[in-house]
This record gives sequence, C-alpha cells and structure tokens, in this order.
Amino acid sequence: MVTIDAAFRRWAVRDPDAVALRAPGTRMTYGELDRAATRIARGLLRLGVRPGELVGVAATPSPGFVVSALAVLRAGCAYLPMDLTYPQERLTHMRRDSGIRVLVSSGDGGDLPPALADCVILDPAADTDDDSDGPFAPGATELSAPTDLAYAMYTSGSTGLPKAVLVEQRNVTAFALRQDFAALGPGRTMLQSSSFSFDASVLEIWGVLLRGACLAFPPDGLLTSAELGEVLAREEVTDLWLSSGLFHRIADDVPEALAPLRTVITGGDVVSPARVRQVLETNPGLTVAHIYGPTETTVAICRRLLTHPDQVESPLPLGTPIPGASLHVMDERGRPLPAGATGELWIAGETVSRGYHDRAELTAERYVTDAETGRRAYRSGDLGRKRPDGTVEFVGRADSQVKIRGFRIEPGEIEATLGEAPEVRSCLVTARVAPPGDKRVVAYVVPRDTGPLRAADVHRFLAGRLPRHMLPSEYVALDALPLDANGKEDRRRLPEPAWGRGSLAVLDVVPVPAAPAALPERI
Repeated sequence: MVTIDAAFRRWAVRDPDAVALRAPGTRMTYGELDRAATRIARGLLRLGVRPGELVGVAATPSPGFVVSALAVLRAGCAYLPMDLTYPQERLTHMRRDSGIRVLVSSGDGGDLPPALADCVILDPAADTDDDSDGPFAPGATELSAPTDLAYAMYTSGSTGLPKAVLVEQRNVTAFALRQDFAALGPGRTMLQSSSFSFDASVLEIWGVLLRGACLAFPPDGLLTSAELGEVLAREEVTDLWLSSGLFHRIADDVPEALAPLRTVITGGDVVSPARVRQVLETNPGLTVAHIYGPTETTVAICRRLLTHPDQVESPLPLGTPIPGASLHVMDERGRPLPAGATGELWIAGETVSRGYHDRAELTAERYVTDAETGRRAYRSGDLGRKRPDGTVEFVGRADSQVKIRGFRIEPGEIEATLGEAPEVRSCLVTARVAPPGDKRVVAYVVPRDTGPLRAADVHRFLAGRLPRHMLPSEYVALDALPLDANGKEDRRRLPEPAWGRGSLAVLDVVPVPAAPAALPERI
C-alpha cells in the first residue's frame, strides 16, 4: 500500500492541469495543489517538525485546509483538524491531550482562539520562501511510510472527555482506493459538505484527490434545501455525502434538488427507508449509497447500493463489506455466530486504525485479533446479524452510544458537562425520535431549585463547552430521576418531551412517571 502523498502525486504527474479544488473565485489544478503543498511542507520543516509529529490545522472549510493537510503529510507528519467553531474548553482539551506544538493556520494568528495561542503558528500566506533543491525535489525520498500516522480525529468519549482516534496512511489509501460505492475519478465532482473534524471529510478529500476527481466547495455559509439544488447544478456535482439527518431534510423538502447527481451517499445513523424511496422515485437514474463504518475503521466498510424504489427494504440493511474489509458477528466470548444470530459486529481489514491516543487500556479492549481470520479487528459495539447471503443487518448499540446527524455521541459526555451547570442537580441525556421521525438529543434535568428552570440558561452553559452537534434539542425538567428496584437510573420511565419547545422554554418541573407493576425485559 502507498502513502497518501504518493497516491496524490500520481495524479499530479499524470494530469497536472486537471482541476483538483474549486471554490467561489478559486480554481486549483493538481499541479498547483502539488506546488502549494510543497511550499508549506518546507515551511514546516524549517520550523523543525519531527517525523510522525502531530500538527494542528486550523481553517474553515476551504481549499486552504486541504492544501495544509497535504503539506503536513508531505513533511512526514500527521494532521489534527482544529474546528475553530468548537468551544474554547473543547479546543483546550484537544490541544493539551494531543500535545501539538505547531499549528498551520490560514489566518494571521490574530483570529485564533486563546486555546491555540501558545502554538507555533505557520501562516501559509506569509511563508513564501522557496527551496527548489530541498527534500521535495523530483526523485527525493518520501519522508513518510504507509504505516505512519495520517491524522487524529476526536470522537465523543463516555468519560466526559473526547478521545482521539489515530488513523494511519495505509488505512486511508486502502479505503480511498478500494471503496466502490462512489465511482470517483476523472470527470467526477464531489461537493464538500461535512466538517473537517468529521471523518466523512476523508471521503470528500482523499477519496477525491487520490482518484483524480475534483472537490468543489459551496459558497460560505450554510446552504438551504432550495439553494442546494442550484449549487449542485451550477457546479456540475456528480457525488454528494449527506448525513442521515440532512438526507432526511432534503428528501422531505426538495428531493428534486438531487437530480444533478449520479450518487448520493448517506449514513452515520439510521436512514429512513421511506425517504430513500422518495428520493429514488423523484430522481430516476440516481444511486443512493447507504454506508456504515465507525471512525475507528476509516469512514465506511459496508455499503448497500440502491437504484430503484423496489430495492428499498425496511429497515435498511448495512449491506456487504467493501473490498479488503471483512465483518463478523461475534458472541460475548469472541466466537463467530451463524447466520441469523445477533451479536457484536467485529470489523477487520486494512482500514482498521491504529487505536486511541494515550488510551492504551481502551485500545487493548476494542482492538483485538479476529480468531476467524487472524487479522487485527475492531470491536464496534454495534449489534447485528448476517443473512445467509452475507448481507449484514443492524440491530442496535451494545451500549448507550448514539449517532445524531452523522455524529457519534456519547450521552455520558453531555451528562458530565450538563451536571456542572449551576442550575442542575442531576441529569440524564438520551436520544428520542421526534414526531417528524428524526432522532434528537433530549436532556432530562433535575433543577437545584424548586422553581421553573430556564432552558435557555442551561443551553447557553452547554454551548460554551460542547460542539453544536452535541447540544440537546429539547429539555425536560423533572422532580427526580426515575430509579428501578435496584436503585439504578431507569431511562424507560423518562417522559416524552413537549416537542417544539426547544432550548428557549421556561420549564415547569414535572413528576417522574410512576413505575409500572412489571417492567418488560430488554430484548
């Protein structure tokens, strides 16, 4: 397997004039991207970066982030996306936990948050020094290997702090070059739609640039459903990733907006079969690729391709593994289960990442050896079963982890932060399905005082400490948390929210529903 940079350079040499990145007012060819990354990589080496060092990249979604990430890899380092929209506390944790000392910023450093102010800042626009005889001259030896780290990406953590997944270069190239649910290549264009701190960006960036396609950036700001169709048509976009939540919104509002596409890719949470049917009925000739895969296994390892409404099952199966990956259903002792039996999904193959940064015990627990194949595998924590033909069906989570709008969320992390709010005595956080059919985060709060609770005050507290995708959509005030006969928190007795009140309501404290005479056992 090759490095990310080597796979990219093949296209930069083969077709340097092909457009690699496109944004309003910007057009960058493969050759121009190659030269820009070299210039920044030399700047990093002048700063004394060490082989394998983790380097932060702080930028808004733009071609500048892509150039900087490629430059970090070319310098023999790995990149850490630093989303500047994240709260200070989260950026501070990422900065301290990762130990980054060098940051590539597309700004002048003055706009960087205080959490990153003590980093050594490289501003690509200011660094214009060139050294044509440097380490990146034609024929020079690469500074990295396929087994070296490519990037670190933080995911939600059950202890209240996010943890970083370490992904190697060979994991990325194995995924990008072998995935077969999007026919990316010359003549294809993907629209950038996800946060760079979310692993769908790996599909959008490296899935495109390692196969000779073009990545187009939308205008600044969030696109409305109506605007999306116009942008797709104007930019001649052929492929698009949408989280399940966004996919549902487009399917409900303007499914015809997806008409210019050849493939729309969705996943990250349970996808509504009815909405898939709606999209396919509205857009004959479109392929909906339903994909599955944890961050720890590099974007996606399973896919189901749907081209006609009659193919849509309810619920949608995860499908079958991409080439080079394998998925096994295992019992609690790590033994393979027969078709039809429900167990934990173990994922093996070249896309399985290195592990967690500075979390040796957790890495040893989740990254294991697959006895059936002898390969390294990741225990997903997801429950599933296999059909006789090898198609995998999703059953649920083995723990309380949920996915909302494509982001994996640990309710425990939100609870740990919510419990620190001055108005909160105790709390529980869970996911509920709202009447429109979308999954939302709901916070159940026991106030410190007996009077009404202003949800806006609690929401404001969380907004300063958690990313936007982790903020609850609804709040419910309780007089106490429900407990079962064993004194444990009983989430089955949490009342249904008054949907639509959101984070602005003044909440009256409601009593906990009485326990039924007999509670049904979990299936």
